[in-house]
Amino acid sequence: MILVRRTAAVALPVALAAAVLAAPAHAADPPATVEPPAPGTCQNLTYEQAAKGTYTGMLVDCTAAHTIETVATLKVPAGIAVDGNNSRALVAWLDPQCQTEVNAYAGVADPETTAPGTRTWYFWFTPTQKEWKAGNHWVSCAAGSVPVSMNKAPRLVPVTNSIANAPGRNKARTFTTDSYGVGEFVARKPLTDIAARTYPGTAGLQKIAWKFCKKAIGSDKYFWYGPSEKEWYEGWTAIRCYERVKK
Repeated sequence: MILVRRTAAVALPVALAAAVLAAPAHAADPPATVEPPAPGTCQNLTYEQAAKGTYTGMLVDCTAAHTIETVATLKVPAGIAVDGNNSRALVAWLDPQCQTEVNAYAGVADPETTAPGTRTWYFWFTPTQKEWKAGNHWVSCAAGSVPVSMNKAPRLVPVTNSIANAPGRNKARTFTTDSYGVGEFVARKPLTDIAARTYPGTAGLQKIAWKFCKKAIGSDKYFWYGPSEKEWYEGWTAIRCYERVKK
């Protein structure tokens, strides 16, 4: 006699078993698309929040008090995007572009080199690292309103309607230094052409700064600051020119 083990309690009907075996593997969900904030939209952030550079999507009505206004979106080339949302190459690439976009938005006469006034301090935002890895490769350039004097900790000044029409928008920002006295921030120039090179040191930066600042200010009454070695390798390469002024 042939004994047959009964397994009806766990066996699948033939038709159902065949259907299970024939079912295709579940396709992976496509990466989530994160849309950048549209130009003209506003956020109400502290300086510390804005400086983090990660877009949170927390928009406010621009007729209410706000500190940040979206100006433009930059699509990041694949060769730069591959290194992530905060790489040296990305910062060096976006710095001159966001500076120009925000200065032009604010009506600055020479948007490529003129320093920010109270209305034209620029900020930039990207998707989170996870969203970036999913293929969302964009940078949002935004304008923030800052005080005329920046001798204390940086902060943003709330405005209503447009930052471009905020009170005091044409006043140059002033800085007080121990070595050089008081200076007005007149011009800023990211050294994009040499951003990928080894840090040039103070002597190398000075040669560039002397020529650029003297031309931008129109006299020898200036002082300048450049990036530290750490800042340089983070992608921040700009030279800043200050015109000496009396107290």
